[in-house]
Amino acid sequence: MSFQDAVFPTPDGAEIHYKIRPGRDPLVLLHAMGCDASMWDGVVAALPSDRGIVIPEVRGHGASTLGWRAPSVDLWADDVVRLLQLKRVERPAFAGLSMGGYVALAIAAAHPGFARAYAFVSTTAAPDDDAARLQRARGIAMIRLQGWRSFAEAMVPSLLNDNREQFESRREHLMAMFERAGDAGLPPTLMGLAARPDRRSMLLSIGVKSILIVGAVDALTPPDRSRAMAAAIPGARLHVLEDVAHLSALESPQKIAALLGPL
Repeated sequence: MSFQDAVFPTPDGAEIHYKIRPGRDPLVLLHAMGCDASMWDGVVAALPSDRGIVIPEVRGHGASTLGWRAPSVDLWADDVVRLLQLKRVERPAFAGLSMGGYVALAIAAAHPGFARAYAFVSTTAAPDDDAARLQRARGIAMIRLQGWRSFAEAMVPSLLNDNREQFESRREHLMAMFERAGDAGLPPTLMGLAARPDRRSMLLSIGVKSILIVGAVDALTPPDRSRAMAAAIPGARLHVLEDVAHLSALESPQKIAALLGPL
């Protein structure tokens, strides 16, 4: 079946754009900061066509708008759960990359038993420390003074491995996604990420199948962070992708799809 594009209105006035394909074993794909549903295109193309898939776009990203509530990871998680309940998607598996992983962790914390499985991709359960929060503030200032493009260009070396084939095409795709978030969507996202809570203490309570995926050359969330999460989640398995940086869904979509397939 083909994908449908739709919009879900939230109680506080936001409109959450999402893509949905009915099918078996529903899989919810949660994108990274600055990205949108198209981040998962290569992964989706490598998954079976009868697989049920839902790809929401976080407020301020893609075609999703902002509401009046203060930005937070918990708010974004609430949007996803409301959407899935509206569409009657039961017992989904979640795969969240970076910011999407934070959203998946928020869902696991607020709705135990809601998911049948999790894939935490290039993410961490730890909160920002003071240095990371200061870096978020500098990013907000850069966007305010120089615009989203300067911020995005500064981020590229941390997101993609420039030694891999197709780097330029992936970079163009990344910049196109960042443009959709732009000056309006990126600052509130940075604020929400800086204020996210520490999820490390709840990892032991995740009682469903879980995998951790990380790139071996991920500079933003190095493999040690995924190893720590895998050690804390009962029965979790860790997969390290050689020569892959932070945005593994762009750099190695076939491998990501192969790991998500059994969920």
